[in-house]
Amino acid sequence: MDRKSWIQMIVTIAVVLAVFFGLQTWLAPKRPPADNAAKAPANTPGESREPPKVSDPSPGSQRTSEPTAAEKERGFDPLRRSQAATRTLANDKLTAVFSERGGALDSLKFVNAQGEAVFLKTPDDPTIHPTEGLELITPSDDPKWVAAFALKLDDNDALRNTSRWEAGAVTTDGQGNQSVSFRFPPAGKLESDGTAIVKRFTLRQGTYRIDAEIEIENHGEKSLEKVVGLWGPPGITNDNIKNSGDYSRVALYGSTENKRWTKDKGGASVHGYQKTLEDFNEDRADEGKAAVDAVDSVWQDSSDKDGMFLVAHGLRTRYFLAFFASDPDFPSTQHSGHIKPWRVGGENVAACSLMAPKLDVGKAAGGAPGKAKARLMFYAGPRDKAALEQAWDVAPAKDTEQPNHWTELAPPGWPWIVTAPLAWLLKSMSGLMGPGLAVIVLTLIVRMLLSPLSFKGQKSMAIYTKKMKVVKPRLDALKEKYASRKDRDSQLAMLQETRDIMRSENVGFFPFGGCLPVLMQMPIFIGLYQTFANSFFLRQAGFAWLHDLSLPDATIPFSLAMHWLPGFLQGFLTHNGIFTINLLPMAWIALSVIQMKMQPKPDDPQQAAMQKQMGCVFPIMGLMFYSFASGFALYFIVSSLYSLAETKIIKRYLIAKGIVDPPKPKSGAEDAKPAYHASK
Repeated sequence: MDRKSWIQMIVTIAVVLAVFFGLQTWLAPKRPPADNAAKAPANTPGESREPPKVSDPSPGSQRTSEPTAAEKERGFDPLRRSQAATRTLANDKLTAVFSERGGALDSLKFVNAQGEAVFLKTPDDPTIHPTEGLELITPSDDPKWVAAFALKLDDNDALRNTSRWEAGAVTTDGQGNQSVSFRFPPAGKLESDGTAIVKRFTLRQGTYRIDAEIEIENHGEKSLEKVVGLWGPPGITNDNIKNSGDYSRVALYGSTENKRWTKDKGGASVHGYQKTLEDFNEDRADEGKAAVDAVDSVWQDSSDKDGMFLVAHGLRTRYFLAFFASDPDFPSTQHSGHIKPWRVGGENVAACSLMAPKLDVGKAAGGAPGKAKARLMFYAGPRDKAALEQAWDVAPAKDTEQPNHWTELAPPGWPWIVTAPLAWLLKSMSGLMGPGLAVIVLTLIVRMLLSPLSFKGQKSMAIYTKKMKVVKPRLDALKEKYASRKDRDSQLAMLQETRDIMRSENVGFFPFGGCLPVLMQMPIFIGLYQTFANSFFLRQAGFAWLHDLSLPDATIPFSLAMHWLPGFLQGFLTHNGIFTINLLPMAWIALSVIQMKMQPKPDDPQQAAMQKQMGCVFPIMGLMFYSFASGFALYFIVSSLYSLAETKIIKRYLIAKGIVDPPKPKSGAEDAKPAYHASK
């Protein structure tokens, strides 16, 4: 290639990379501006709109000193996790272990009551087959750790959530639902305001749902107001993709006007909350205010959502969810929440709380305490619509403007108008023929639907090329005419004459007819990528030699840790920092090059140079897709094979119609080359 062609190729590759990274940046989470704090709602539901009251304590953040003797008498006596007894609830979906230390969740595993794994943990190395049960929520002894189901109430949380709660026995009702209760302080003791707290947890049979009930007992002579809530998990297992700091939370909002708004993939990721909190505390320091350790959820998401209250709040990975939801039996209640970020072992983690509306706890009367309850529901399971529908036997509040369901927390991906039907079709076919064959059939269906566009594009390019053969001699003569005339008037005259020549043959300056079909396919391409990325049923699904369609194919059993690579290269070449030999992307590159070779060599040198440049772009794209899921790569392989067959069929049709000249017989190598190759 000449110097100009090299420059054009480099520019083409740079544009492809710029578009790729631009899409990543555009789809990446965005953090709201700092001035959102001035408009954010109050921390406590029902209060006036003021700056967020994020000074409410978080477990482990307010009290660092040892409890006093009086506090110990009231039950505030911290103990280690290893010293605490546990209670276990299990059904056919999961096993949840609750600890008397804080009356909180200690661990949650996808292992059923018989000890059999429901979901297996995906190893970081794609060449290794999964063998052990997946543990979604794991315990930690880190002093800043906020256990799931830890209470969020007042300044005593740090002591209350690390002290012993009196545990009841595990009971089972007629439907097979298992329950356990925890009381603080233990029987015979009360907190300083004359209250006791009871938490009851019920694991519903056949679902991934745990109901949580918080009851405040008031043994005093005065009525009390309490705002109580629970902390969600401070992190969930990184299944399929490593580094929890890159996983987003979920926030499903509603309002008294019954509007709804979902903050999921577009929301800030966990790794961004620490910076958000630091920026917020810098602003507070400038105002002479003390630092806080939690950020109001609505402030974090968007200040223009006035009147919006949380319906659900938690964390997600690619394939799993863990979140608290409000009680759908009382849809008008206004819940709020917080996000508490910190670092553990070099990784960013965050906990999300859900706060129930203010409780009015009546005074004791007739020897019986006044009582008030708040009810929350916890889901820990697949990020899958079917599993979410199964977990809830009631739907969220009806909305006259748009349908609502808990499945909003498992969106098909953007653009939903493309991904929703593709996801439904892929899942339906997977149930009939298995995920691997379903991917192949889906590819064929999509390509058949796009065939009219491909035909139109190739026909348009063929017509454009044929017309350019007629126009080119006149354009060459025009260039010679103005070769020595570089003044402005001459150049304008040359441009006008060029336009007249092109118009006389009905030829445009650019072959938009060939480019438009390609551009129209981009939403389909993005939709397919999102569909494969969000389809839970592809997780650990095997096909032929592929043991997991959601991981790189790793065809040759070789792997090498390459964590020393820069981050962007790790994203291209490795999976979780592990390099494997993936043959599907290489096969796609080979098929793409073959397809380019099948294209006829154009007579125009510029078009020929552009064709060579495109031949260099495909290997670059293959490297970009190297560590993608094998299910997505399988789509590309089948699509390329389809394109090869389609190109041959369309070419024969265009030759039969006289749009494309039939190939010349190859009497010699030199005879087969266009004229501009003669000197080479």
